[in-house]
Amino acid sequence: MPVAFVSVILFLSGCSALLFETLWLRLSGLAFGNSVWSAALILSSFMAGLAVGSAIAARWKLPTARPLRVYAGLEIIAIFGCILIFALPLIGTWLRPLFQSLWTHQDLLNLLRFFFSFLILLIPATAMGLTLPVLVEGPVLRWYEFSRTIGVFYGCNTLGAVAGALLGEAI
Repeated sequence: MPVAFVSVILFLSGCSALLFETLWLRLSGLAFGNSVWSAALILSSFMAGLAVGSAIAARWKLPTARPLRVYAGLEIIAIFGCILIFALPLIGTWLRPLFQSLWTHQDLLNLLRFFFSFLILLIPATAMGLTLPVLVEGPVLRWYEFSRTIGVFYGCNTLGAVAGALLGEAI
C-alpha cells in the first residue's frame, strides 16, 4: 500500500466528502427549511459524524491486516450519502404535513427538524469519520516515517476537501 496510492484515495475521499456536505446543505434546505439554523445543523451533524467515527476508531480495535478493504467497506456505507441526495427532497415532502401542523409551535418544530436531519446525516458522516483512522492503523505507517506519512495523508485529504468545496460551488 504505497503512500502515493493512499494519498490519491484520501484526496478523492476529501473531495467527495465536501461535495456531499454542499449538496446536503442545499437539499436539506428544501426538506427542513433554509435558515442560518439549518446551515449550522448540517455542519454540526457532519462534524459530529466525523467525531463519532473517530471516536469509534479510537475505542475499538479496527482490523489492520487489510486496511484498504475496511476502508472500501466504509466507503460503501457512504453510498448512503448518495441516496440522501435523492431522498432529501422526498423526505421534505413526507414531513411537510407534520411541519405545517406544528407551524404555530416553532420550538417543537425546530426540535423535530434538528432531530430528523441530524439523525439522517449522522450515518454517512460517521462512516467518513472512520476512514482516515482505519488507514492510519494500517501497516503502511510501520514501513514509512510515521509523522511524515500521516502529514501527507491528512494534507491530501484536506486538499481534496478544498477541491470538493470549490467544485461543489462552481457546479
